[in-house]
This record gives sequence, C-alpha cells and structure tokens, in this order.
Amino acid sequence: MQQTHLSPRLSWLAVIAAGLILSGCGSDDSSSSNAAPGDTAGGDTSDGDQTDGGSPSTDAYQVARINAASYDSWAYFDLLQGKQVSEQDTWHLALQRTQIKLNGGVSGAGDVAGALLDEQAEFYLDGDASSSVFTNAVADTEAQALTASYDLSELQWSSDRYSTAMQDWYVYNPTTHQISAPQQSGWLVRHADGATYSKVAITDLSYGAISLSYHTQAAVTQQFAGEQQTLTATLEEGSSERCIDFDSAAAVDCSSADWEWRFEIDLAKRAINLWSNGGVHGDGNAAAFGPITAEQLSSYTSATQINGQDFSRHYSTDSSNSVFSEHSWYAYNLTGEHKLWPNFRTYAISLDKDDANAPVFALQVSNYYSLGDSGSPELRFRQINQGE
Repeated sequence: MQQTHLSPRLSWLAVIAAGLILSGCGSDDSSSSNAAPGDTAGGDTSDGDQTDGGSPSTDAYQVARINAASYDSWAYFDLLQGKQVSEQDTWHLALQRTQIKLNGGVSGAGDVAGALLDEQAEFYLDGDASSSVFTNAVADTEAQALTASYDLSELQWSSDRYSTAMQDWYVYNPTTHQISAPQQSGWLVRHADGATYSKVAITDLSYGAISLSYHTQAAVTQQFAGEQQTLTATLEEGSSERCIDFDSAAAVDCSSADWEWRFEIDLAKRAINLWSNGGVHGDGNAAAFGPITAEQLSSYTSATQINGQDFSRHYSTDSSNSVFSEHSWYAYNLTGEHKLWPNFRTYAISLDKDDANAPVFALQVSNYYSLGDSGSPELRFRQINQGE
C-alpha cells in the first residue's frame, strides 16, 4: 500500500494518543474484560428504526446490535438472515471493537465487497471532524440515506486487502519522486515478543535504506531505560525487503523469526511498506501506536503506562483493510469525554462483487454503545436491489 503524503491521520492519531493516555483510556475502553457488561452473545436484531432499546418506528430497514467487545475474536454477521452467526456459517461481515471486515479478499473465502454510498462530507471541515455537526446529528434524520436511491452501476467495489499498522511513515516528493523520513513524528512499537517496547523515530529514508533511532522499554518493566540505539537497514542488490531486529539493533534476513519490522520497497508492484512481525507477516506479536508528533513522543516515559493507567491495548497490528477503514465510520473524543461518535456514513455491501444479480445492502453504523458499553456497534441495513 503506497503512501504518497502525510495525511491528516497523522495529526488526528496524535490527538487520540494524547487523549487516550491522559484519560486512562477513556470511555471507549472502560471495561477491562474482553466482553462489555450487559452485552448479549447473539446481539439484538429488529426491524425498523430503533434507538436505545426503543420500539421500532418503521419497517424501512433492519437494526442489529452486536456484541463485538472482544479484543481477540470477531463477531460474524449474516446480512440476509439479519443475525449474528458463527465463523463456520455463511457470513458477510465481521466486527471486532471498531473494526469491520468483509468476507472476501484477504479476509475470507467469499466474494463480499464494499463501496461508499454517502460520504457525509458535511461532517468534516478541511478533513477534520466538525464536533458541532457530529454532536447535533439526529439518528432518525441520518437514516434517510438508507432509503435513498443510488446508481449501483457507478460504484467501485473494493475487497479487503492487507494494511500495515505503520501509516504515514514516509513523505513522497511528487517533483523528484523520492521518499524521505517524516521529521516531526514517531511511533511506539511493541516488539515481536509481545512484552518489549520501543519509541522510534525514522531518521533517514530512501528507496534503498532506512535509518532509525529508538529507546527501549525492557520486558516486565514500565519505563524506557538505557541509551538511545540506532541502526540502518539497507536493501541488498536484487532484494525488495530487509528485516529489522530492534533487540539486537541490526538488520537481519526476513527468514529469521527475530525481527520487528519488515522494510519492503518493490516499485514494480508499487509496494512501499513497513510490516510488523505478526498479523500478516511473521508469527510474532509486534504492533505499533501512532504516528505521534515528535514533541509528544519525547515526553513519553513509558510505552504502556501513564498516570497509573495502561494503554497497551491501543496498539495496532497489521491487518486487512476494508471500505470501513478507508472511510471511517466514526470520530473520537469530540467533546473531551473520550467517546466515539458515528458519522452515519452509508456503505454499499455486495454479497458477490462478481455477480451483477447478487444482493446489495445499504449499511450504517449508528452507535458504538448500543448494548450499554463500548464495543457494541449498532448496524442499520437494508437491501437496495432485487438481487437474489
């Protein structure tokens, strides 16, 4: 996946990082267990517009409240049946906390694909969430997008594909067509052992090499300690990848199990990536948190704790990327309460992108706390064609 510029996500994630830490992870993750209190195993599905347990008021669409509070497992959903199912059953989408994946591409054996129907541009100003629009949005009004008419022939269907946890890690110059290191950002990195951490800055970067500086927090400790370490990984002639082992401060062969980052440059495939050991490549437990501004990164004394609060669960692993991650369905911490607010974006879900007669659903995520705590998204959906 090629990054061509420093997107607004850099500054946005930095705000999230600070907010999560200073709030002790906030309301988004108030439960320390993997299942949110009050959640039900199968979720709650009903016909019509339903808010906060109220009675359905229309049969225009269906509502499903999903227990997706686990950090480790997915909740699978069948749009045709309108209910939660097991992974072994026919499923069309799966949910885990804020993440949603489709049964297709790299995420499943099906041919399910997605597209954006209504981007809700009015919820954003110059790429930033407008808190007044988010907080004053009326769920019933926003549901009208589910019943609008759409020209499905114009949609560009997207299947799930792999995405790296490391985002916005290089700057592309459209004049010289070269890449360089972002000078004002860094990352917290969990090592492949799942217990050691580092705060990392990319100090130099080209198509052939990457240089880093970092401080490490040893396993079973809660503070960065020791001297700053540096390393450079250079691609060998004819090779498109080189792995980086933070523990030994060395570039290593990617056939080894002892690495944290896989530096990949394959211009023929338009691949410019930093993969983590785990999630997509490798069997480790590496993950990343960021990007974070350089000023904020320098103030971190721990990669896991601040003010006695643990934020280690907020690290991201490499994963599959879907229309829901490309076009996020929420904004975070708009009122200082560290909660998620839906933008009521409307997505089209084709149950078989290769079959013009396959069912297509319009879908919104309208609530993240539908069962009383975080990790219980509410889905509103409706079939919008005559497919079978």
